[in-house]
Amino acid sequence: MRALLNRYGLARPAFSKEIPADELFVSPTHKDAGTRLKAALEGRASAVLTGEVGVGKTFLLRALARDLNPSRYRVTYIHNTNVSRRDFYRQLSTALALDPKAHPSALFRQVQAHVEDLAHEQKVHPVLLLDEAHLLATPVLEHLHVLLNYRMDSRSFLSVILIGLPELKDRLARNIMASLSTRLPVRVHLDPFDVAQVAAYLEHRLKTAGCEHEVFSEEAVLCIREATGGVLRRINVLAEHCLEVACHGKGTLVDGGTVQTAIKMCVEALR
Repeated sequence: MRALLNRYGLARPAFSKEIPADELFVSPTHKDAGTRLKAALEGRASAVLTGEVGVGKTFLLRALARDLNPSRYRVTYIHNTNVSRRDFYRQLSTALALDPKAHPSALFRQVQAHVEDLAHEQKVHPVLLLDEAHLLATPVLEHLHVLLNYRMDSRSFLSVILIGLPELKDRLARNIMASLSTRLPVRVHLDPFDVAQVAAYLEHRLKTAGCEHEVFSEEAVLCIREATGGVLRRINVLAEHCLEVACHGKGTLVDGGTVQTAIKMCVEALR
């Protein structure tokens, strides 16, 4: 690893997921999605964010949370969503730093009272981010519209953003979810990167890690886009292997042949 860092003048691994929030790559697509989600929260609305595995949904959430004024918003993030309704509210109570109640109805009332106190008394807008929402148990998903109902549905004290795979849209389209679906007016979908976005992403990640020269040739970028489908998570894996392959050669430029060699090394991770 040290030899690789030295070869490319890197202060840290370029394609690690451990990257500071202020150095996240924001593509035009991500920027537009973030703007729409932020506008929804400013309007005290709720939203749905969908996309295939690895397209950058979590990166977008990190950037969104970074841009929200902490004196105006209280963001709570939950990703272990495949639980019962009681356990969901118990988990939510813990995330809100509350002492969970024993009975399910008491748990719900506790969460709802806390949300109302934050919004009405403390003038802070609570935001609940539910990742992997396509895995939410049906009883939990069905009950979310109740959590969004305050003062006979006359006040918007809470915003919820459901984040999940495209199949989440199909679940919300069912008749049984009509009450919830109408409370999620903003729908955002993230597509994989095109070739130009892949090139910009690779350059950004290398530059923020310390590299000051060109590394990936045009041919290499085309090969990476084709092999990964433009999915961020796969791009990171393949790009890291490309650097390792190139590091064993004489130069630092990653060309099409380097990418093809790297693909054979990580083919399972690209599926």
